[in-house]
Amino acid sequence: MNEPPSAIVQEASAAERVVVLKVRAPGRTSWVIVGVAGTTASTGLLPPEARKERWGGRLPPGSRRQRSREDALVGAHVLGIGKNEIRIDQRGQIRSVRALSGRIVVTDVMDPDAPPAFTLLDEESRARLEAAGIALVDALATSAIDVVRSEITRSLDKARTKISRRREAVRGDLQKIAEANDIASRASWFIAEAKRASRGANKLVVTDWSTGEPLPIEIALDPAKSASEQVEAMFKRAKRLRLGAQIAESRLAQTEAQLAAVTEAIAHVAEATSLPAMREAAHQAKKAAPRDVALPDAQTTEDGRTRAAKKQSTSGRRTPYRTFFARSGRKLLVGKGAADNDTLTLKVSRPHDLWLHAKDRVGAHVIAPLDKGQTCSSEDLVDAAHLAAHFSDARDEKNVDVQYTHRKYVRKPKGSGPGFVLVDREKVLVLRIDPGLLRDLLSREDETL
Repeated sequence: MNEPPSAIVQEASAAERVVVLKVRAPGRTSWVIVGVAGTTASTGLLPPEARKERWGGRLPPGSRRQRSREDALVGAHVLGIGKNEIRIDQRGQIRSVRALSGRIVVTDVMDPDAPPAFTLLDEESRARLEAAGIALVDALATSAIDVVRSEITRSLDKARTKISRRREAVRGDLQKIAEANDIASRASWFIAEAKRASRGANKLVVTDWSTGEPLPIEIALDPAKSASEQVEAMFKRAKRLRLGAQIAESRLAQTEAQLAAVTEAIAHVAEATSLPAMREAAHQAKKAAPRDVALPDAQTTEDGRTRAAKKQSTSGRRTPYRTFFARSGRKLLVGKGAADNDTLTLKVSRPHDLWLHAKDRVGAHVIAPLDKGQTCSSEDLVDAAHLAAHFSDARDEKNVDVQYTHRKYVRKPKGSGPGFVLVDREKVLVLRIDPGLLRDLLSREDETL
């Protein structure tokens, strides 16, 4: 009896609950799937684009690739495909890819009856298996939505708690300012009483007649110090707190807006019925509160640069730049030192990115990533220029010249020192520093990398 034609695994994608194999047989390439959706395990065939259309990639969102398993499966021969197992010849050993205890394993445990030979399936059987495969992909996509929803919601809940605590702290600062103002309003009374206080007094008591009724007001003293000095110190502290009131009120408004954005995102994620809708809600929350919202990896790797940074971070290598968010949400990269400036400018950035530096100053290189053909908005330019000025020896000046150009016009002379570059076709922005804008930018540092 002739052996059926060989069907070899050319490519494997594997996670805990699903395995997809690209199988090549004479005259035909097939995608074979075995997976667990809920408590049900099944197998099937897939059209080439089914995964991308429903998952957006090779595996369901949130899956952790099992690369060692993928490597082990490549080169195996597919012998047959049954209801809930794929039978393979793995280097001369007959094994089964199937579900056990709610996950996919490669095991010697097999169904008693051998499944139909894979290469001998007729078109009717293949059509039936393809329908089963599509149903499995859809079920896994639905399950993935729930997994991703849970991960994003957990992250946003942490952010909401963190922001709520910060809001209460700012409210506490404003309460202290109000109390300081209350004390300062009675300055003349306490000053006069302090002059009459005996050495070693532990409190001062005055009477407030502003309401027409006598109201005793008391402040505690340190007996070891002069009463007049302590009262004067209280009023100086009250003055400092009053000067900080505007900043505190601005911080409170910002915190309230961030809390509202994160709370709104949580509601949108709970109602979303698709992965793109959840990702968009999460992105808006991250844009509003970049320091507080640390999204799951699948939601934060938006481009090649971010993925590379993640890979670099997890491999134990330091990142040569700090990341801030402009008011628009655009990432702005700031070199950490002279050698890091070279790495950021010459290796990380791309020719069409925007490069900035405080002109004729020692300072950080700043990169505003741009898509090819994209121009930098005036708002993003001002934000990036503020960072270039701040991370330079001109940081305490009110007006700073900042040079900028596309990265392709920046070159490093041979043999020059760390961080030294020459710039062609530069433009210069005369920047008037906005302290409030700078504080906001510095508060938007991304510390998740």
